Amino acid sequence: MKLLRFGAAGAEKPGLLDKDGTIRDLSVEGRMTVCNLTIEAGARAGMIAPDEKTFAYFKGRPMAPKGENWEKAVAYWKTLPSDEGAKFDKEVNVDIANLPPMITWGTSPQQVVAIDGAVPAPGSCSGSSSSVAGVSPVP
Repeated sequence: MKLLRFGAAGAEKPGLLDKDGTIRDLSVEGRMTVCNLTIEAGARAGMIAPDEKTFAYFKGRPMAPKGENWEKAVAYWKTLPSDEGAKFDKEVNVDIANLPPMITWGTSPQQVVAIDGAVPAPGSCSGSSSSVAGVSPVP
């Protein structure tokens, strides 16, 4: 399973980007979860380009801009998506279509197993955190 190979250092660079729009179907809370997971994967940032769903979620919230400032903020936020045709240092495609629910058993996001998998017995693993988790980083 490729996602298991991603590990806690799989995004050890500036960040992760959803280029094909899969994230658009998530709720804003789901998107925030994905952003948090990018940090857990070692990225320096987790950002999803704002869209109408994002604007609707934040409009009227206590810390959101109001009135004319809201309109200015939305206009600026619409400039944040990556440029069409942008080049990236590295691209890793992760197919999550058949990804089962996952659980962790330790203190690292690498220590993960499919919900129908087996958690290692305490003391049965040795070596680095990657070997403890039974994963290897994505090349």
